[in-house]
Amino acid sequence: MFVHGPPSNWQEIQDSDQLQRISLTQPCTTSKGTVWLDGLMGGIFASNGYVFLRYGDDFGDSVGTITYGVGFLGIAAPFLAGAVAGNRKANECRAFIARVLELRRGSASSLTSHEWLDELFPLPDLGVTGLDPVFGIPIN
Repeated sequence: MFVHGPPSNWQEIQDSDQLQRISLTQPCTTSKGTVWLDGLMGGIFASNGYVFLRYGDDFGDSVGTITYGVGFLGIAAPFLAGAVAGNRKANECRAFIARVLELRRGSASSLTSHEWLDELFPLPDLGVTGLDPVFGIPIN
């Protein structure tokens, strides 16, 4: 309930701007804290159910212990299902964020190149180097 995955059709989108817009307007959950909590609670309830079903005869009332065991397993099922679904959503969200960053890096690499600055604004050649008269070092 607390873990949100990315939109279902994000794999088909190749436009980095559109993916970035989606990541900002529909944020998803990359954290697995609630997934671990669901798994822990499901494990505790499942282990209690197992104990009641396995060792129920040692407690005396076999009908009551079977009822408790089935009840604990019934309580464990939604927690474990939530942990599995939340883990899947968090993994998809991590893949989605990685894809957005990969596409942004690909489009940003062409923008960060400084070659276009040299073409638009070439450095002037003044014919004289700055430190040549003083130190004899030619620096253009």
